[in-house]
Amino acid sequence: MPELPECRIMSDFINHTCENKNFEKIYRVEKGNQPIEYLSSKFSVSSDTNGKEIILNLKFKEKSIPVYVFMGMNGNWKYVNTENWNDTKYIRLRMDDESGKSLLLYGGYMGPKYKIGEKFGGAKRGPDPTKNFNDFKDNILSNLDKKDFDKPIYEALLNQKYFNGIGNYLRSSILYYLDENPFQIAREVIKNRPEIINMCRDIPIKSYNLNGGQLKDWKNPFDTESTDFKDWVYYQKGLSIKDSNNRTFWFHPKWKN
Repeated sequence: MPELPECRIMSDFINHTCENKNFEKIYRVEKGNQPIEYLSSKFSVSSDTNGKEIILNLKFKEKSIPVYVFMGMNGNWKYVNTENWNDTKYIRLRMDDESGKSLLLYGGYMGPKYKIGEKFGGAKRGPDPTKNFNDFKDNILSNLDKKDFDKPIYEALLNQKYFNGIGNYLRSSILYYLDENPFQIAREVIKNRPEIINMCRDIPIKSYNLNGGQLKDWKNPFDTESTDFKDWVYYQKGLSIKDSNNRTFWFHPKWKN
């Protein structure tokens, strides 16, 4: 949490909030909510997503600077009166506009991280299944011989090189609605049930349309909630185990070994 649908919702919130607004300053906020000015210059803010990643575009008069944001386990955004910015705990980034309001990136332990002007290092993030589905599909099918697909499908679905944006509740929901044994080898499931690739697009879109996964520490920044989501999602239902990364996975009892 947050996963692909929640990142899209937060990106929508940023675009809605920042439309036709001019910003003046950016602050990095350290422990204890100590603001440290990063830059002071007029700019506009827009947002896009790639799976679990949010990309802000800070547009200045003569250049643009991207900000790559990984939301962690509980990252979120607020738009508040600047004079009240410190009422929010665990702020990571603050952007002040000309109207006396601030856009805040916040989140507690294992919360959001960001890089201004450069991407995160580490594992490559594959194509977004909801925006670049053909590339997403090709990236999986052309790499099925890799050892990444030797793992059980319930673990392989968290590999962001191939299943960008899929997280814990999405993998449980995908496998539940596919009605597939989650402990089968990923390569065999994909070969025998190729519709799973489509479901990696369709299940996140369904969640997005239901206002996202308001589970545990994340709340829709538009302050909307859907009881239909909680009825639909396969989370904290059935049985659970810990995977090799100590993440809890929920599955239908009929697949119990």
